[in-house]
Amino acid sequence: MRSQVFVEMERGQAEHILPQIARVMDEARLSFDELEAIATIVGPGSFTGLRIGLAAARGVALASGKKLIALDAFEAFLAAIPIDCATGLPILVAVDSRRGPVFAQLFGPDRQKIGEPAQVERDALLAFVPDGPVAIAGDGQAAFAALNQARFMMLTDHFRIRAAAVARAAALLGPDGLDRLPLSPLYLRPPDVTMPKQRPL
Repeated sequence: MRSQVFVEMERGQAEHILPQIARVMDEARLSFDELEAIATIVGPGSFTGLRIGLAAARGVALASGKKLIALDAFEAFLAAIPIDCATGLPILVAVDSRRGPVFAQLFGPDRQKIGEPAQVERDALLAFVPDGPVAIAGDGQAAFAALNQARFMMLTDHFRIRAAAVARAAALLGPDGLDRLPLSPLYLRPPDVTMPKQRPL
């Protein structure tokens, strides 16, 4: 039996994530011994959310003796898109940074990555995508919709990461997924912190 939980919340993730994992395992009637691996996302995303998610994944993996398979957020969004959707088109996965620029990764029609992920200012979005039709997925796709470009195919059903898609992607990777990405947060930008002012001596 399969199970997944999705709860959208502004805060409180640290208190809820482990009870949600326990709920999913209970609904799926599985013990941790029956799992093959633990899949997690390393980012990009919110600083606090990534730290909470990675800490929980590491804790579950350590307690269960299972290996960790890491995906980035771009791969997680892509995994939810059916293979017969946007056939023949490059796919741009855009992640909302919540702070202006968009985190972006381009995939070819074969769904392989093209180039490196980047933080793209909104006035530079058109320069980041190739000429011709492009499919846009991810929770940052609204930035492209605002450009009013008819050549963009907005995959509006794929603007949230779902645990089931992450699990499927990790399962397809199999042993090749182990150690493929560093188990540290992928931020793509410096933390939003304000350093305390120096007190005069």
